[in-house]
Amino acid sequence: MERVKTGVDGLDAMLNGGLLPARPYIVSGPTGSGKSILATQFLFDGLKRNEPCLLVTLDEPPIEVKSNMGVFGWNLDHLKILDATPDVRAHKRQRSVIDVGTALDVRDMEDVSDIRQSSQIRALEVTVHSVQKMIKQEFSGRLEKTKERYKRIVIDSMTALKMFSMQGEDSRILIQSFMRFLSELESTTLIVSEHLDRSAIETEFFLGRGEIRMLKWVDGSTVRRAISIEKFRGSRFDDHVRPLAITPAGIVVYADQQVATTNGGGMKPGESLLEMRIIDDISNVLESALHKVEEAQRRQIPVRDLEVSLSRAMLHFQRKNYQKAMKAALACNSQLEQRLGVVPPPPAASVPPPPKEVAR
Repeated sequence: MERVKTGVDGLDAMLNGGLLPARPYIVSGPTGSGKSILATQFLFDGLKRNEPCLLVTLDEPPIEVKSNMGVFGWNLDHLKILDATPDVRAHKRQRSVIDVGTALDVRDMEDVSDIRQSSQIRALEVTVHSVQKMIKQEFSGRLEKTKERYKRIVIDSMTALKMFSMQGEDSRILIQSFMRFLSELESTTLIVSEHLDRSAIETEFFLGRGEIRMLKWVDGSTVRRAISIEKFRGSRFDDHVRPLAITPAGIVVYADQQVATTNGGGMKPGESLLEMRIIDDISNVLESALHKVEEAQRRQIPVRDLEVSLSRAMLHFQRKNYQKAMKAALACNSQLEQRLGVVPPPPAASVPPPPKEVAR
């Protein structure tokens, strides 16, 4: 299958040649890690190949996107940009978001010169339905005029939709429907998103065909960046964390290098989604084992040897030796379950009956 290049040679090497076409992918990472730059670089590569490309912006007005990406010297004049951002005057009127379905505003980047004024639209609420409606209208209109569909799409970002319009129990169903809609468009789509709930795998991360994770951390007095492929269905890929730099020409990934730090401590826990999941898993096992130790002590079951083993597991965990920590914690947990199961719980304390009154 022919691959879709990302515009970043090192990332394409990690992806075994590029993205599989006509599928939606997630680009995740903390603020300032380079998510929007990578997504725009992906669109710029498509423009160089004369492919129709569409940017759906929900975070920044088009004029700011044009200004921010202009520093890289990319010619984005023919990039179609769909404006689904909140309006400035709407903010001033205490209307935080707008119904983008009432104003189809798709322009070439070269025509972007100002911020949309609220007098042109009704100030209602942005919803996933209205964004989906705009994309569908634009696709239909393009097919009628040119008989050609968009090859590349960027949604920047899903996080904005989740924060403003998809709160509550229905958010999972809405995102599921939106992801299915994007798949049916048969365009290669990058969805910029971030985790709002670290304790769960959110819907778009589960349904996306792959996840490119941007990493950012402080190493001494230096801010460092890296990139990893958390998931890539249907293809082999490089699962190592590779160094990344934001240069005057855009993002560069060094696919033949390892991430290095001056303090030798590696990345801080929590910056990598994969590492965060491992930390959570080990923490849950350790907490379970500690509860079992307390239960064993209450029932006077000897577990001194297992307490020592559990202390070693916690020491491995503190030193970020996660594999040894998980192995030791699981072993302790299993042995504690066996001992608690062998020794029956003590009988409930019986309350002696009150003394009978003696008749006088």
